[in-house]
Amino acid sequence: MKTLAIVIGNDKYHESAELKFAVKDSQGIADVFIRLGYDVIHRKDIDNNVCAEILKALDDKIAGYDATIFFFAGHGFQFNGENYLTSVNCQIPPSDVHNCRRNSIQLSELMDIYKKHPSKINIVIIDACRRSFGRGAEPTFAPIQAPKGTLVAFSTSPEEGAKDGGMGDYGIYAGALLQYIGRELLSVEELFKRVRRTVYNLTNGKQTPWEHTSLIGDFYFNTGQLIHSPTIPYSEDVVKDANYKGKADEFSALIEEAKSADWNRQNPAFETLLRIPASKLDKNQQFILGRNLLQASGYSFKAGNFFENLSHQLSFYQDGEENHVLNGILFEIYFDSRGEFRHKNIKLQSFDEVMAVRKNPKFKHGSEFITALLHAYKKEGLLWVPTFDDQPVDVDIFVTKETRKDWLDNDVEYDLVHSINTMGKDILEDMRDRYITGLNQARLRTSLAMYLGAPESLVKINSNTEINNLVLMPKQNLPGDDLPF
Repeated sequence: MKTLAIVIGNDKYHESAELKFAVKDSQGIADVFIRLGYDVIHRKDIDNNVCAEILKALDDKIAGYDATIFFFAGHGFQFNGENYLTSVNCQIPPSDVHNCRRNSIQLSELMDIYKKHPSKINIVIIDACRRSFGRGAEPTFAPIQAPKGTLVAFSTSPEEGAKDGGMGDYGIYAGALLQYIGRELLSVEELFKRVRRTVYNLTNGKQTPWEHTSLIGDFYFNTGQLIHSPTIPYSEDVVKDANYKGKADEFSALIEEAKSADWNRQNPAFETLLRIPASKLDKNQQFILGRNLLQASGYSFKAGNFFENLSHQLSFYQDGEENHVLNGILFEIYFDSRGEFRHKNIKLQSFDEVMAVRKNPKFKHGSEFITALLHAYKKEGLLWVPTFDDQPVDVDIFVTKETRKDWLDNDVEYDLVHSINTMGKDILEDMRDRYITGLNQARLRTSLAMYLGAPESLVKINSNTEINNLVLMPKQNLPGDDLPF
């Protein structure tokens, strides 16, 4: 479904009305809309001149789209029965209706455009207060009648305020939206129901989103088209390679054999694939070849052999500064067959070999490619992001020595770990399910590298004492919880 999204975020109102999170909220929403493949018009801190430009753009373009989305984060209010979404140079509180009209978008103007296109799906999302000045003005927005085919969603119910901030880098409402917009095949009605519940719970009942809808057709923000970066220079069928078909040619048939997980089929397939000259393969074919080489490297000896002298093997596919096979290998480490980030299940076979060759100046573009893609996932639990000039990953561990009797009544010294801090986070709780009890410092370093998704050579343990027989400090405040020895 071809979709146009207009996204506005206003922070820089005059001093007493300035906001802190509206622009960030709009940026997060715009980013996910771009990843969903929408055509996005994003404006920040708009003045009164831009208000007219935005309305004209919507009026001119709407006929060419199946759906439109209008998102506004900033101050909004009603004045004399009209609802206004304010530019940054609007006086707050408004002095008169003329000031409002000159310096705001009137919600009725949007509705008038939508009335001319009843066959379209139009969604308006307003993250503004519906009471006095947080993101708002008079006690409530005036009543709204959504034209046919239109849904209007407010971040609050009448008489409520909208919290500016409160959910990490975003406001509560935008943060909740971002939790759900990317989910596949979640209908717009169900999405807003879940957003309403999340906002209500996270504000302890103080803020309840509200919608008015006259939608006739179904709308899903994500029907499977979500990508992780608009800058991925490869086609969707190799980024989401679960159902890769390719062309009706020998290469595609060989890739199907390579994906079979059958040793007797994989080895001859890779033997033939690796004999095809690079000049005969386009960038998408090279990219999916790299992905499948890593997928099979733990099973097929032909694929495994490729990683034993990786720099040499990759040189056959070097095209100027680009190496699409290496990009495919790097992508496969972090993204699954649906093109989704692997979170804590990063592929680690041949990991050190891949990370080492990435440091070769000849392959620097591979490092830049994966670094750019992974930047967005720092907020999703990814602690270490590969860069060309990798720095050591310092892990600070606080340990006390404890001597206890073992089951043979012998005195045994244990190293009781109280905290494991790296990159600004204590990961002790995350390490509990990694079976690290009894490890010495060298083996702990290996386990930490696997958890961080970082080369072991980069992990540097800083502890106040040498670790020889590790146990973790028990969880606090749990009845019956005792030291594990």
